[in-house]
Order: sequence, then structure tokens, then C-alpha cells
Amino acid sequence: MRAAAVEGVAEKLPGLLKEGSGAERGLTEREDEIMHLVAEGLNNREIACRLYLSEGRVRNAISAILEKLSLRDRTQLAVYYHTSIKTGSAR
Repeated sequence: MRAAAVEGVAEKLPGLLKEGSGAERGLTEREDEIMHLVAEGLNNREIACRLYLSEGRVRNAISAILEKLSLRDRTQLAVYYHTSIKTGSAR
């Protein structure tokens, strides 16, 4: 069931997908780093510990990333990362 949901999200994203790094989409270096960690499956607390940030700062950064990329949630963000950024030229 989860795979079907991911496929559904992936089908809706082609209009948003562009090659390159998050910086090319208006993301800061920190937001790009947070996007990578979200895509790797870390939760807000784990990201905060890894980057020496507060959980609130991570939450706010994720909200900013979602808004900048016109995505709805962290699942879409992970799919976006793995189908666009990671397979493109960023990481």
C-alpha cells in the first residue's frame, strides 16, 4: 500500500522536477541539508541532534522547504528528493 502511495506522489511531481541542487530552487544550504536528512528517513529530533539545531528550527525549515517546492508533506519531499535531486546532479 505504501509503495502505491509513493507511486501516486511520484506521478504528480513531474511538473515540479528539475535537475540540480536544492539551491537552484531557492533553498538555502541548510534547507538542502535538512531535505537530504528527511529523505533519508530521519525524524525532526534526529535531524536536530545531527545538525545541532532545535527541533523547532528543523520544523520551521521543513515548512519553508515544503512551501518553496510546493509540496504537501515530508513524504512528497522524500519522493521529490529521490526522483529529482538524488538521481539528478546534486548528491
